Amino acid sequence: MRKKCPLIVKFNSLKAHNIKEGEIEKPTPPSAFVGRAGYPAVFVGPMISIQSEHPEHLDAPWMWEGSIEDIIGLRMSLLRGMRRTAVEAASNPDRFLLNIQEATASEKPVELGTEVSEIIRRPLLDDIIQPVGISAKMDRIELSGNPKIPHKVEKAYYDDLRAVEAVKSLFDAGFSTYYIQKIFSVGMLGIQRNRKLVPTRWSITAVHDILGEQIKEEIALFPELDEVQLYSYEHFGNHFEVILSPGEYSFQLVEIWIEKSFWSPDRTWIGFDSEEILPKKDYSPLSGGYYAARLPILEHLRKVKRKAKVTVLREIKPDYYAPLGVWVVEEGVRRAMRGNCRKFENLSDALKDASSRLITPKEKWEINLRKNIQTTLSGFL
Repeated sequence: MRKKCPLIVKFNSLKAHNIKEGEIEKPTPPSAFVGRAGYPAVFVGPMISIQSEHPEHLDAPWMWEGSIEDIIGLRMSLLRGMRRTAVEAASNPDRFLLNIQEATASEKPVELGTEVSEIIRRPLLDDIIQPVGISAKMDRIELSGNPKIPHKVEKAYYDDLRAVEAVKSLFDAGFSTYYIQKIFSVGMLGIQRNRKLVPTRWSITAVHDILGEQIKEEIALFPELDEVQLYSYEHFGNHFEVILSPGEYSFQLVEIWIEKSFWSPDRTWIGFDSEEILPKKDYSPLSGGYYAARLPILEHLRKVKRKAKVTVLREIKPDYYAPLGVWVVEEGVRRAMRGNCRKFENLSDALKDASSRLITPKEKWEINLRKNIQTTLSGFL
């Protein structure tokens, strides 16, 4: 049995939020949500803070601490607006969509006025997106405040840049992946005639993938790392071991879901995926977590101007009883790379040290490594 039932935690978090149909005026963090059901006609709407003195905190994963219940409770205080909209509408947005775009791109929370026509108590927990609270149908949105949109974002919007170019230029300018994912999702990036709404779930992985492939091109010309390094971090029942070793760039992720964790209640499951410097062709069987783990390491390699072989071990414990989204992976690996660095003579010693902090016996996941990436790790294990 699991320690806690995610459904009970989820619905207990909703009890305090007594939202009724009618007019409301509340701030957006700023944030929006684009669904995928019914694509290419999807539900889109703002995320509105129901109860929060600091709405910006509700959509800032880099600031989140505490327990899984804390994060679910935080996110369940957001109301998800919904109106069915064709994805192509982003190329010529009406007032409803334009207001969503402006509010989402704002640097600070914006007051929104709207009329809720129907409450849908169908909160969402997912492996990719952050938890989402109560949904509500709404046909109009009015901005009660003036959104402050960064100049570089306005420039990307009006300059008609390709989506890949816009994503990379904003990231290089210091905008977070979370911000870029939001404006990408509401159809603000790309050549105007081709702009579309992108379901939130897809936009998260798309931005991670775009940035990862772009940075790979940069580090390909860097010198090789000259030592074996190991970084570790754990939060929300997710443990990360990141090993960098000398050689041409390659990336391999071993994902271990221990028995009784959310996606593997009956047995321990071990999955694997890998790549080299050429663009990754197929979508990873490890889903969005693969791309979320890869990006912070590529950020680090670009910062230190080195390329390296990368091995990541992610062990998910029974403490992770409800999914919080791939930000757990992105932030976990990013924090690992900012932490203490252990140095070793060879990869074998680093793997041995990493295994001392894992629950799963080394022989189980090492066999998986040997079987699946024998060529990549040849000479190191």
